[in-house]
Amino acid sequence: MIDLNNPLSFKDLDPKNVFGSTGMLADQIEQVWQDAKNLNFPENYKDFENIILCGMGGSAYSGYMIQSVYKDKLSIPLISNNDYDLPLFANKKSLIILSSYSGSTEESLACAKEALEKGLTVTGVTNGGKLAEFFTQNNLPFLQFDAKNNPSGQPRLGTGYMAIGTIALLTKLGLLNVSDSDISSAVSELLANKENIQKLAIELSQKFVGHFPLIMSCGFLNGNAHVLRNQFNETSKTFAAFEDIPELNHHLMEGFKYPKDLKIKVLFIDSPLYDEKHKKRAMLTEDVVSKNSIESVHFTPLGNSKLSQSLSTLSFGGYISFYLGILYNEDPSLIPWVDYFKEQLSK
Repeated sequence: MIDLNNPLSFKDLDPKNVFGSTGMLADQIEQVWQDAKNLNFPENYKDFENIILCGMGGSAYSGYMIQSVYKDKLSIPLISNNDYDLPLFANKKSLIILSSYSGSTEESLACAKEALEKGLTVTGVTNGGKLAEFFTQNNLPFLQFDAKNNPSGQPRLGTGYMAIGTIALLTKLGLLNVSDSDISSAVSELLANKENIQKLAIELSQKFVGHFPLIMSCGFLNGNAHVLRNQFNETSKTFAAFEDIPELNHHLMEGFKYPKDLKIKVLFIDSPLYDEKHKKRAMLTEDVVSKNSIESVHFTPLGNSKLSQSLSTLSFGGYISFYLGILYNEDPSLIPWVDYFKEQLSK
């Protein structure tokens, strides 16, 4: 019988040590933040009007998180571009960030080629592969990390590298103002709360067995809701969805009536840092959910800053999706349908 409190009881289901990687988020953050200190940009990397982050899957998480956490700090728009082509508005005033953990993502590589042909300003974050070769061959500045703190080797378990690596790039370029103390405080709070995050993830994962997770969030944690949906999909092998408040209040609440056997359970991501309007809407949303006979549970990230709470939620998402996968008796590292799709696409 599986005991989620005892890693030895599910060791055979986790041969690639996804559990170990999940617990090394803080190590990834500290490592890549220090790595970025050695990165320097040419003088012409300035005066941008927009940022286009090209990434897929786990390598796109940084865009979603930065758009939400730093919505009130970024003075120019950041666009997440999840496709083969750059948007038409991409021009000499655009900063193109190529984000690929493996360095082999074909959509990101296609954007790299297009950006080079158009003479656009390019940088990025990667572990290596063809993308690292692209940067090196074209003498372009980029952040490359050694993924020593991701023993599973799975790109989606290297989120600390990708998210904080991108924040470090934007800080180096003067587009964000994130200090060493901001990172240090967030990491300290993440480590201090790690045990509580794990305990809550174990408790809540058991409540989602047999149900589809529907994640609801507000404001600066909306990017995390997107990430958590993906974590449930890939790691737990379960259908999941996410919606943000207040947008969902204008449509979704009428969608709980059918089908009658709708097997969803709502996960509210709460925060004391939400403004009062969001807090009131979240409370009323739960009231509507309850009146539609749908169960809900809550996760409240700990931390004194938006960044800290975002990282706390990221850690929680890693753990709850891992534990749910284990409860479904699945190897959380495997992504057979994604692998099958890529294999067929390459033919």
